[in-house]
Amino acid sequence: VLGSLASPIRLRILKSLAYQKLGYSELAKAVGMNRDRDAGKFSYHLKRLLESGLIEADAGSGKYVLSRKGAAVLRYLEKLEEEVGGGTFMMVRRSDQTLEPFDKNKIAEALVKEAKLPPRLAREVASVAERKLYDLKIDYLTAPLIRELVNSILLDMGLEKYRHKLTRIGMPLHDAEILFKKTVNAGDWRIFVDGSVGSIEKEYLLLGLLPRKIAEMHLHGEIDIHPTAGWLTMLLSRLVDLNARDELKSAIQLASSILYIRCEVLLKGSPASIRRFARALLGDAISKPLISFRADEAVLNLVEELCRGARREVGMLLDIRNQSIQELARISRRLSRLGVSYGFTLSDGICFSGYRLDDELQAIHSIVSLNVFDAMMRSGGDQEELVARLKERVKLVLPLLRKGIRIASKLHPDATVYSLISLGGVLEASKFLARSSSSVIEEASEIEVKIIEAVSRLISQEGDGRIMLSGRCPETAVRRFFQLDSYRYGDEALRNLANPDSRSYADTPIPDPGAFRSWDEWIEAVKKIVRPLNGGFRISVKANKLSKALSEAAYIAENLYKANRRGVISISLPG
Repeated sequence: VLGSLASPIRLRILKSLAYQKLGYSELAKAVGMNRDRDAGKFSYHLKRLLESGLIEADAGSGKYVLSRKGAAVLRYLEKLEEEVGGGTFMMVRRSDQTLEPFDKNKIAEALVKEAKLPPRLAREVASVAERKLYDLKIDYLTAPLIRELVNSILLDMGLEKYRHKLTRIGMPLHDAEILFKKTVNAGDWRIFVDGSVGSIEKEYLLLGLLPRKIAEMHLHGEIDIHPTAGWLTMLLSRLVDLNARDELKSAIQLASSILYIRCEVLLKGSPASIRRFARALLGDAISKPLISFRADEAVLNLVEELCRGARREVGMLLDIRNQSIQELARISRRLSRLGVSYGFTLSDGICFSGYRLDDELQAIHSIVSLNVFDAMMRSGGDQEELVARLKERVKLVLPLLRKGIRIASKLHPDATVYSLISLGGVLEASKFLARSSSSVIEEASEIEVKIIEAVSRLISQEGDGRIMLSGRCPETAVRRFFQLDSYRYGDEALRNLANPDSRSYADTPIPDPGAFRSWDEWIEAVKKIVRPLNGGFRISVKANKLSKALSEAAYIAENLYKANRRGVISISLPG
C-alpha cells in the first residue's frame, strides 16, 4: 500500500475519487492528465492503485470508486496532513470582522443545517473544499469566498438542489458602489436603503420563501408578483385617516408610512388637517410614495406653494359627480399649470392609482398579475381551456397572497390589509380569440367579460374577503409579459393586438371607445367589464379639448356609478 502512495499522481487520483465515481476520461482530466498524450503513464498509475486494492471498478456503472481500504487510507492521510502540517493554518475572516483558524467541520455543519445535506455527504464536500482551499494558498479566507467554492463543488457533484438552498443573497460590490453614488448625488438616503434592502428581499422571496413552482411561474412570466422588492416588509398603498381623535397617532402613522409604503398614501380628512399634514410631509427632498388627497381651494393653495419637485409627488382627486363641469374645468386648468397629476373619482374609497382603499380595507400588500395572453396560447386558443388554466393559476397564487397578508398584518397591525389579483394581456388575448369574428371588438368584449367574471367568482369564493380583483395591472408587469410573450410566440402573434410603440400590453381591460360603432355601445361594454372589479379600476379619456374630455368623463361616471363606483377617470390631452 505504501508503495502505491509514493506518487503524487496516485494521491491525486485517490483524492479525486473521494466524493464521486469517475470514468477513465473524467479521472484523467481530474488529475490534470491528457487521455491520449498521457495514456501510458495514466494507465500505469491506475493499475498500481487497482492492484493494491485502494480503488475498484463499480459493478453498476463501470466507473472507478474508492474501495473501503482506499477510503480508510485517505482519511488517515488527511489526518496526518493536519497534524504534521508545520503549523500552517488558513485563517478565516468572519462576517463580524474577527479571525479564526479554518475548520472544515464548520463547512460540514453548515451544509447539514442550511442545505439539509446528509451528514456523510456534507463531510465529503467539506474535505474537497479544504483540499481546494489549501491548493489556493490564500492567507486570509472570507466566508463569502468559502461559500462560493462550496457552491461550485456542489454543482460539480451534480447537487444543484442543495446548492440552491446555500445561495448567498445580496448585492454585488459594483452595484452597491453605483447605488451609493446615486444616493449621495441625490442627497436622499432612502435610495440606498430601498435599493439594498429591496435587493435582499427580492432574492430571498424568489429563492427561499416562495414554493419553487410559484417562483418559476413568476420568472417565466406566467404570473407577476408586485412588488418583489419590499414584499416581505412593506405595503404597496395605504389609507391614512387624519380625522382620528388622536392627532399625534395620525402624525406618527403618516410619517412612518413614508418609509414602508412603495406606491401611494391616500390622505383622508378635513381640508384643514390635510393642509397641515401635507405641508410638513411634502417639504423635504426625500423621495416618497405618491401622496393623494381630495382637492379643495385651501389644499390647492398649499400645492401652489410647493416646489416643482414636491408637486410631482402629489395626486389630486376631484369628485366628478358633485361638482359642476365649470368648476372642474377651473381646477383642472390650475392643476395642469402647476404640473400636478389629477383624476376624477366616482366616489370615496378609491386611490389615485385606481385601487380600492376605504375604511374596511385600508392597506394593499401586493398585486399578483396573471398573464392571460400566455395562458391563452398555452391553451391552444381554446376559450374553455383558457378559463380553466387561469383558475388553476388563481388557486396556486391564493396561498401566497394569504401568506403575504398574514405577514403584513403582523408588521402593520393598525391597518386592515388586503391584496389584489389582476389580469394582464386580457384585452389582447380576447382580441386574438375574436380575430375571425365579423365584429371583433364586440366579440372580444364578450370574451373578456366571461374571463373576468370566471376569475372574479373564484376569488370571491376562496379569497376570504381579503383578496380582490383589480382592473389595473402594474406597468412593470404588462411590459414584462409583453416582452416574454414576444420572445416565446413571436411578434407576428401580437401584431395588431397591442400598441407597437409601447411594447406593452394594456394595463387596464377597458377597450378603446374608438373601436366601437357608438359611444353607448362602448359604455354598455365597459359596465359589464368593471362590474366584477371589486378591487377598483381606472379609465383614461382622450380628447383634444378639456371641455370635451370633462363632458365625456362626467358621462362615464354617471353611467358606471351603479355598476361599480370604485373607479378613477383620468384625461389625456395633446401636449
